[in-house]
Amino acid sequence: MARKNKSETLGSYISKVGYFDIYQKFTYDRKGKATSSEYRVVHAKNVIKGQIKNKSSAILTATDLLSRGIKYDKHDKS
Repeated sequence: MARKNKSETLGSYISKVGYFDIYQKFTYDRKGKATSSEYRVVHAKNVIKGQIKNKSSAILTATDLLSRGIKYDKHDKS
């Protein structure tokens, strides 16, 4: 089986806020029709905050995280 690409794992790229990216992920039914969608705040291919319902609240969440200085830390030893 092939590896999943970036658009399958994260979703479709929407916009950028500072160093965060906003992606929209769709969920599909068996017939291939989109049933629902969610927005995600991503930093360095890692989801920081997910399950956001609309684009404006995703942008507000990203600006809040940006003002608090939150980043994805791969080697977090705490």
